[in-house]
Amino acid sequence: MMELYFYEDCEYCQIVLNTITNSKIKDKFTYKDIRVNPDYAKELAELTGNETVPCLVTDDGPMKEANDIRKYLVSHFM
Repeated sequence: MMELYFYEDCEYCQIVLNTITNSKIKDKFTYKDIRVNPDYAKELAELTGNETVPCLVTDDGPMKEANDIRKYLVSHFM
């Protein structure tokens, strides 16, 4: 299971969320909205050194850029 750190109002997060929706892979993620749950923001800061979203955490570690995350999802799930 992969983890996605995000918040709804973030335009870059929406790129990732739309890719997930269009790829029909919503069930492969644990969604961690850092604005709804401040503990997720702390987790993200401990993991990456900041609270920048979106951040996808895979077995290979955290991935931060929306376009890189989109490319990863497309190459692995489409």
